[in-house]
Amino acid sequence: MEKSPSGYYKYLRSKPSKIKVRREKTKKAIVKIYNDSHQLYGSPKIAEILHKKGIQGCQKYVYSIMKEANIKPKYLKHKIKTTISKGNDRKLHNLLKRQFNPKDPD
Repeated sequence: MEKSPSGYYKYLRSKPSKIKVRREKTKKAIVKIYNDSHQLYGSPKIAEILHKKGIQGCQKYVYSIMKEANIKPKYLKHKIKTTISKGNDRKLHNLLKRQFNPKDPD
């Protein structure tokens, strides 16, 4: 690619655009929110928090910045408890007063 020396030096002296400055500011805010949430929040939740703080940006904008910064939320899988441990059997009471082990048949 052929570039003129004057064009190259003009590029080096130029200031970043307003869009680039806004994007960097938003990126810092997103990373801070992401780290404060223990890396759990995704783009919808972060966009909502940014909106509450007064920083404009929709979910797709936040998603694009997160993708650019290689930020991915951790999704927690909820554990389902299917059994009752032996320590809890004393706490369970027979509220209906039913006899589950009768002495004689009906």
